[in-house]
Amino acid sequence: MTEVWQPVPKPVKNARMAVMVSYFGILGLFTGDALVSLFQGAPLAVAIFWWVFRILPLSIFWPGLRKNHLRTHAWLSFAILMYFVHAVVVSFVPGELFYGLLYSVLCTALFCALIWYIRVARKYLGQNLMSPTSPSKS
Repeated sequence: MTEVWQPVPKPVKNARMAVMVSYFGILGLFTGDALVSLFQGAPLAVAIFWWVFRILPLSIFWPGLRKNHLRTHAWLSFAILMYFVHAVVVSFVPGELFYGLLYSVLCTALFCALIWYIRVARKYLGQNLMSPTSPSKS
């Protein structure tokens, strides 16, 4: 956890900020899409169902992201690849090009930010993926 090491190096802060911005960007994109579908005439229950269906897998990672566990960042980087594949498929749906491209860019940004955070946290904070609360001894 980065709260243990004071002061936190600037590269670690920057990487963490990039992870949070892209993570909440994807959540915001899904929320905006649900609102747009409501305004286009979708029933409320359907819009809420699809919103929860997209948000729930990402929200599982929130407690670990909040506590800065590297293992959570690593698992989220694997999970976001499934979202990226879906984003590419959405890009090819007629009329959904802008949404699909924005979705793809946010997934790519989150993946890169996660990998960046894992690398700098291991380098500057001495964390490893096996024990998220203690620095490595090597």
